[in-house]
Amino acid sequence: MKLRVYEHLLALNAGFDQVRRTMRALGRHRSFDSSELARFSDLSEEARAATIRGSKTGSAAATRKAGKRERKCSGIPRRSAD
Repeated sequence: MKLRVYEHLLALNAGFDQVRRTMRALGRHRSFDSSELARFSDLSEEARAATIRGSKTGSAAATRKAGKRERKCSGIPRRSAD
């Protein structure tokens, strides 16, 4: 892949990191529901993983990590390793 694509992915990751840091900071204020902000932060992590996965450069680890978050948020039971 061209260097420019990796630069865009790096910028995208930086943006998602900014969102997560900001959600944590807002969660410290009483006027915001920290559990809702945590949920939105998890959703942003899922969006990041899905975007990277869709780029064909994403790692299997990022995909597994997003799957774990999704199951945690939605209450889907973990699959057993057959």
